[in-house]
Amino acid sequence: MKLKIVKEDLQEVLNHAINFTSSKNLNSILQNILIEAEENALTIRASNIHTAFTSKIDATVESTGITTVPCKKLLDIVKELPQSAVVDFSFDGHKLKIKSGKASFNLSTLSPELFPTIGEITPEYFIEIPGKNLQSILKKVYFCISNDTSKIEYSGCHFKAYGNKLEVSAADYQRIAMAFTEFDEEFSDEFLINIPKKTVIELIKILEKDELVKIETDRKQIVFKVGNIEIYSKLIEKYIKSITTLFNTEYPVSAKLPKNEFIEVLKRVSSITSEITHGVVLSFNNGKVSIYSLETEYGLGHDYIENIDYKGEDLDIIFNSKQLIEILSAIESDFVELKMNGRKSPAIIIPQDNWYKYLIVPLTIEQF
Repeated sequence: MKLKIVKEDLQEVLNHAINFTSSKNLNSILQNILIEAEENALTIRASNIHTAFTSKIDATVESTGITTVPCKKLLDIVKELPQSAVVDFSFDGHKLKIKSGKASFNLSTLSPELFPTIGEITPEYFIEIPGKNLQSILKKVYFCISNDTSKIEYSGCHFKAYGNKLEVSAADYQRIAMAFTEFDEEFSDEFLINIPKKTVIELIKILEKDELVKIETDRKQIVFKVGNIEIYSKLIEKYIKSITTLFNTEYPVSAKLPKNEFIEVLKRVSSITSEITHGVVLSFNNGKVSIYSLETEYGLGHDYIENIDYKGEDLDIIFNSKQLIEILSAIESDFVELKMNGRKSPAIIIPQDNWYKYLIVPLTIEQF
């Protein structure tokens, strides 16, 4: 193997590839990336068994070859090279030799035969969607994916295709997020899959590229193809069939609130809340919402928003301020509608641009 490649092209791919390696076991093949020199291109693959990454980048190839090297060490070397540096790779069957300017390095390698293979997908379902569109949807929901793996169905992002819609949703035990996009044509068949959180997070990063995304899945695996990059992932085989049905409940009480002011007030009041519950009370009456912390050993905080558009009976309801702020921070519109059905029932939050929405469960701390 002998080739030349530009530093920036290589570093961009390595920055993504390292997130698909595993650092749990020293000297493991899963810490390595596979590099393969082909005609006029260098292919880089990374895998941690559950997810995998592949990218092909332009290179000046003098001779073909294949090996694996530690991704982190290669990335550390490349980062320190000068801007626009040309990187020379040569492989003698034992060490990968790297030269750029006056600097030279020898990297240890492992046999490519040890590198994990990626399962073949025979697509049952296929979707094409603009990358920026998919990224926007994922950003609206991914932070609601649970970090608790004891209930595996909550540890991923649900993709549901039906009619001409792709609905993407996520839930932990206190919140549900849902966003959707519509297509010109209807899907020939409905499907529901559950994509692991780590895959979603890495996909969001790669979707900075404004390119068409091709999605193929067979219900057990999925591949996202974005330009010269492919992301492969195993799917979570358990999922929540009725994850968004609570959005269809009647909510007789509603308040239209200025989003930015709402966030500012919540942040001020939450500065004195319990670090366990982060509990704040929203007290609605006479076209005003008073927001105050649950009293703790630290004391009590209070603020309010006047002249809100409010419909329904007066209501006091308690929320986790941290979770509420996180939801509001993901919303882009100037106003949000908070719809409620009593102090112990879930509430929903609807932005003005209503292609996404949220459900949040109130706290049941009895203080009144």
